[in-house]
Amino acid sequence: MEEFRRLKSEPLQPGELRRAQDQLKGNLLLSLESSMSRMSNLARQQMYFERFFDLNEIIQRVEAVTEDEVMAMAGHLFQSERVALTMLGRLDGLHLSRKQLVC
Repeated sequence: MEEFRRLKSEPLQPGELRRAQDQLKGNLLLSLESSMSRMSNLARQQMYFERFFDLNEIIQRVEAVTEDEVMAMAGHLFQSERVALTMLGRLDGLHLSRKQLVC
């Protein structure tokens, strides 16, 4: 929850956006190694966007993301009234209140 709050209210740390972009681009490139991954990706693009994006277009869009856009999207996505939590394992009487889920 602290991380959600931070993303909504504070600028990213220096280099944080660059590292995220580089990781995403690396994952995209790795996903092209498997025929099954490539076909799943193409099917997903067709279902969601009714078109295919080539790798260069995707990379350009990843590179174009700004820190302000990250903060705006975090504000849109991380809304306290919509937070849900699932826990698994031995919780030993752990109880969380709605107040603890404020982001």
